Amino acid sequence: MKSRVLSVLLVICVATAAFFVEQASAEKGQVKVATISIQKILGTSKAAQEAQKTLQAEVEKFQARFKADEDALTAMKNEIEKKSSAWSDEVRGEKEREYQKRLRDYGMKTEDAKQEIQQLEKKIMEPILKELHEVIAEVGKKNGYSLIMEYTMKGLRNRTGLLYADDALDISDQVQKELDARLKK
Repeated sequence: MKSRVLSVLLVICVATAAFFVEQASAEKGQVKVATISIQKILGTSKAAQEAQKTLQAEVEKFQARFKADEDALTAMKNEIEKKSSAWSDEVRGEKEREYQKRLRDYGMKTEDAKQEIQQLEKKIMEPILKELHEVIAEVGKKNGYSLIMEYTMKGLRNRTGLLYADDALDISDQVQKELDARLKK
């Protein structure tokens, strides 16, 4: 129910924005609208692909580093399950506490690693996204667009509020080429 209300509000906001853009542009004579897919641009941009490769390499390093910890935890859990009936209550309790401690330590290490990856992603992607924003604004001004809207998903699953747009309005390829040209320098 809440999401339906939010969806309706989003559609109303988009329609209102389009109305005001149309009114402002009517004075100039025409409304020129385009759509882009940020997801598509970042998926095909050479700079963004290189950034993703760098991030993936870091993720793989972390995964390799944690593999030994995962294996040790699995072995410890298996040992507890197999031998716990032969151990005294004191030994079983001690082994379970040690396992829980190692599991918490592992959880904290993985959480720290996730934060490091997120910080690295922000550090790597922030300049690309900043440049992308500038490219979109420049392409918009240069080509006389009154409005450029993000349009990744089509139909009712769309979370941008834009339910339909003709594919001819999509300038993603143009923006992606300009972004790559700028970031190559």
